[in-house]
Amino acid sequence: MVFRVPSYYKKFRCTAGKCTDNCCIGWEIAIDSETADFYKSFDGVFGKRLRENISDENIFILKDERCPFLNDDNLCDIIINCGENRLCQICRDHPRFFNWYGNIKEGGIGLSCEEGARLVLTHDSVSFDESEVDEEPENVDGELFDLLFSAREEILSIVDREDKTLCQCLCDCLDFAQKLQFVVDNPHLSTADFVFDREQAEGDTMSEIMDSFGEFEPIDESWTEEYNNLLERVSDGRIIIEYGSVNEKYLKNIFRYFIWRYFLEGVFDEEILSKVKFAAVSVIFIWLMVMGKNDLDIWVRKNKLYSKQMEYSEENREMFYSMSYERECYEVLHLKKLMNRMFRL
Repeated sequence: MVFRVPSYYKKFRCTAGKCTDNCCIGWEIAIDSETADFYKSFDGVFGKRLRENISDENIFILKDERCPFLNDDNLCDIIINCGENRLCQICRDHPRFFNWYGNIKEGGIGLSCEEGARLVLTHDSVSFDESEVDEEPENVDGELFDLLFSAREEILSIVDREDKTLCQCLCDCLDFAQKLQFVVDNPHLSTADFVFDREQAEGDTMSEIMDSFGEFEPIDESWTEEYNNLLERVSDGRIIIEYGSVNEKYLKNIFRYFIWRYFLEGVFDEEILSKVKFAAVSVIFIWLMVMGKNDLDIWVRKNKLYSKQMEYSEENREMFYSMSYERECYEVLHLKKLMNRMFRL
């Protein structure tokens, strides 16, 4: 099986004690069966402690939202007592993510980690490294996968256009995805048969999007506070912020990240446009959260918070996909109008 990752993937190194956050706090951590069996058979005092702090469902029993093996120095007692190779799969992988499509496995670094977000935001160009891994292929629709794989390359090339503004690139990507969805839904037709909606987009799209985000389950109090602050900004009309070349680089990298991570999942549900809308709305929302700041640390914190809320809650993500077809504010025409308002050089 071919394993493909962005070029910055191998640069990731956990910053440990230098990180202002901690991935061992606030997360429910499920233990894979092989590691759980090892923990349950471990001898001695620490073995007893392992068994006392793992539920019947093989989940670490949090204490005040902390992993029970995160010590007072914010170090992992499992690594100290058992070795790093004895961490469960989730702890070994995080913040890396993996997707399987036929004989291709793809990976990346998630935005929910500070160092991961820094890598995603600041890379200058994306190339991809390939290697071979000994894993069994997954069954997928080969014809649809080939179509989506080529389409993703086209979308990424649109984003790379230097002769167009950020807004023009994102609007072109939405148009492209809309035509592609039409062809997938109507295999007997071609893109030449697709007709764009020429009606005027009416209503306050940003306010409606904000209202829809209020329906998602908040990941924690920090998201609730952030969301309430954004509501105030939107109600005051503070959504138009001039951006510069640094901001554009960050925003394009965010869009690339979401396309890389989620677009090919359309091979399983034939939903392509919703994945591109998710990428575009994520750019819009994160830009509103940052409010034109250039400070990289602010960008890292805001991306991390957004990622925890929208990426690491499968329920929220699936709800967004449904909303993207059901709510008028997520129609392509409305999103393009909003981006033309928001993204000004």
